[in-house]
Amino acid sequence: MPNYKVVLFSDLVHLQYMTEQKQAINDSLPDLPVEVVDYTDSRLAKFSDKNRVPCIMIFKDEARMQTRHSKLSHSEVVNWIAARVT
Repeated sequence: MPNYKVVLFSDLVHLQYMTEQKQAINDSLPDLPVEVVDYTDSRLAKFSDKNRVPCIMIFKDEARMQTRHSKLSHSEVVNWIAARVT
């Protein structure tokens, strides 16, 4: 069974938004690990050709699976992630 993880990349401007996104994901998909990290996290530069935030990455077994660079509603984020990990 694959291991999925969601990483939310943020700067100070988007930190509250991304923290709220994390809570929405945790509420809907409680078994899915989610972390909020700073935009200087090396995974953003390594796995994305666009070095901008907010950014949501889904990892499958430590490899980047998909990326979104945009602000989405909580339900859009949860639905987008659920469609890929369930």
